[in-house]
Amino acid sequence: MGDLFALKDVLFPNDVRMVLDRLTEVDGVVVAEAHSAVPELTCPDCATVSRRVHSRYGRPLAEYPVGGRRVVVKLEVRRFFCNAPDCGRRTFVEQV
Repeated sequence: MGDLFALKDVLFPNDVRMVLDRLTEVDGVVVAEAHSAVPELTCPDCATVSRRVHSRYGRPLAEYPVGGRRVVVKLEVRRFFCNAPDCGRRTFVEQV
């Protein structure tokens, strides 16, 4: 299947915030599963920092040809709580 670090550099060049979790092959297609390693995010409305994760879910990110093979990237994204009492936004999703 190849080296995880080499594929990570191809899919996420110069991005130390991304973690490549798993590689599988299904019907000739390589599936790369990844997540963000950023521990906290700021609310897009009020800029309050949050570490409280509401939930996680998978999102298909992209499909790339790598070394003559199809590679599909599935990204796990997190929804965070906004902790600011006066902010109208209760949750927000990380943007990768």
